[in-house]
Amino acid sequence: MPRSAGQKRLEWARAARDAFDASIDFIAREDPFTARLVVERVENALTEIQAHPKIGRPAGARGRRAFSIPNTGHIINYRETKSTIRILRWYRSKQNVPR
Repeated sequence: MPRSAGQKRLEWARAARDAFDASIDFIAREDPFTARLVVERVENALTEIQAHPKIGRPAGARGRRAFSIPNTGHIINYRETKSTIRILRWYRSKQNVPR
């Protein structure tokens, strides 16, 4: 996804990207339209995070933040650095995830 001038580059941790891909594959087996819709909503959310990195709520130590992807039931954890937004984790909002 292209970024505007001044926006930070997105990076995915391998485990986060693998979890995202597995979720989308699972959803697509049941309903390809819904899978495409989830991907679109994630892309929109990531664009918002790039534009406003502090939009997520604080989520534990070392500058982690959490952002609920609207209308998907999923959350991403991320960390902002000087030049990037690093996606650290992708998970269902109903999971009991330690902070």
